[in-house]
Amino acid sequence: MRRILRRSILLGAALAATALSAQDASDSTIRTPEIPDESCLEPPPAAAQPVAEAPPVLLDGLGYAGLEPDSDHEQARAWFAQGVRLIWAFDEAEAIRAFQQAQRLDPDCAMCFFGEAWARSPTLNLRPRTEELPAARAAARSALALSEGVSDRHRLLIQAMVLRTGTGDEFRDAAYANFMENLALRQPDSDTIAVMAADARMIAADDLRPGSLPQRLLERVMARNPGHGGAIHFYIHLTDWIDRQHLAAPHADRLARIAPAASHLIHMPSHSYYGVGRYADAAAANVAAIAADKAFISRVRPPRTDYRYYLQRHNMHFAINSALARGDGATARSVAEQYRAEYLAGTVEQSSRLLGSSVWYLRGLHDTVDAVLDLPEPDHALDKAMRHYARGEALARRGDADAVRAEAAAIAVLRDGAESPSLGRGGDMLAEVAQHVLEGRAAMLGGRHETAERAYRAAMEAQLRARFGNDPPLFWYSVRRSLAAALLAQGDHRGARNQLHASLRSWPNDPLALYALALADRAGGDEEAAARNLARARAVWAGDVTEVPLTRI
Repeated sequence: MRRILRRSILLGAALAATALSAQDASDSTIRTPEIPDESCLEPPPAAAQPVAEAPPVLLDGLGYAGLEPDSDHEQARAWFAQGVRLIWAFDEAEAIRAFQQAQRLDPDCAMCFFGEAWARSPTLNLRPRTEELPAARAAARSALALSEGVSDRHRLLIQAMVLRTGTGDEFRDAAYANFMENLALRQPDSDTIAVMAADARMIAADDLRPGSLPQRLLERVMARNPGHGGAIHFYIHLTDWIDRQHLAAPHADRLARIAPAASHLIHMPSHSYYGVGRYADAAAANVAAIAADKAFISRVRPPRTDYRYYLQRHNMHFAINSALARGDGATARSVAEQYRAEYLAGTVEQSSRLLGSSVWYLRGLHDTVDAVLDLPEPDHALDKAMRHYARGEALARRGDADAVRAEAAAIAVLRDGAESPSLGRGGDMLAEVAQHVLEGRAAMLGGRHETAERAYRAAMEAQLRARFGNDPPLFWYSVRRSLAAALLAQGDHRGARNQLHASLRSWPNDPLALYALALADRAGGDEEAAARNLARARAVWAGDVTEVPLTRI
């Protein structure tokens, strides 16, 4: 279907090469658009000068731990458990602080040092983490030195971490995955080992397929321990990679309840929801995650990390696009205001501008036409292009074909002019899609349906060529549905139906595609299918879907 390479599951293309220091190692689970390496996305700015750290705080509501330390110290055990919970929730920076607090309370706790080594090791989203290797190796060796008298299971886990941190210049991910898989097969009663083994193989492997050992391990754990948040978290990732999001959706429904204080675990279900077309749920999950993260920061005052900063950006982008997918302008507007304040003020990174295109989509689709036309021209080329797109969508709502065509032409001039290098390759690909969409809108409004078909086909091909992904996408909808609308306007209901079925395979439950499909079904004389698809569209769309004309599908 539509999934992009798993290596693109990072917090943002700008973070692909960002390493976390020993004190600055939080994580999140992000699928970003796949943008060519030569795009102009820049790395994040250097961190601000360090400030005095607030001490870590013990919290409720972080979910399931499932691993006990070799300590009788009550508070050390509590901090160790919090560290494990934070690893399941991909907040390694706070996990490290929790394990270090446990070490201070019980310096003889071998597993407390194991936990620190684990928290500093590669994750599904943070690789290779070579800058963490010296500290991870030191912690693993400290655990080994303290391991006399620990249980056999603890000793094996410590040995696994010693193997993983090795003696070379890189983490030994493949050897660690092999060790953990063998351990999981020998100790099938351990949920923690099973989940760690699945995680290890997912980190080490690029070619997982349906039915893989990680999938079987995670499904076994969830069947006997439905509250294991780590298992659900990794299973959502896995089913995303193999394009089987429907498998994770029932488990995703439990995850936020399991860990109401872990913002990332609140967010994670949105990946499954978006993948199966539950756009309202995807938006709601991200709105809740944004609020939970702000509450966590207010309570814990964690060290500022680029990773946490970009995690919140991802949540906001995800919420806006999920809301736009179902015509929910109110939710999109509320989150867009936060995004503008936090990521589009002052010095703005190119990656934030790209994701911030969703703010322009919101304006063009849901602000009043006059308000959009009154927006001042921005300074940056990408923002200029997206402003033209927003103006074009607003003018399409007014029915002004010539004015829409002029906005498309302005994008074309920008792409070919002196400012084009500022777009970057990713920005140019996005602007190309937007340009052709507006050309199609203008042609549809003018009754030139064959011209609209050519423009929308060019937009669709540009969108597919860009491989922006769909979780969530850089461009807000599947342009293939607009191509279908142009075909339908020409009376080609069979061609329209074919395009819509293809679109819905990539964008399940897209309400406007379902509505167009109902129109195509009716044109073909299949009233039963038309009624069924119209009912589906009405169930998903935030307003009256029948009020959306073909010119805006």
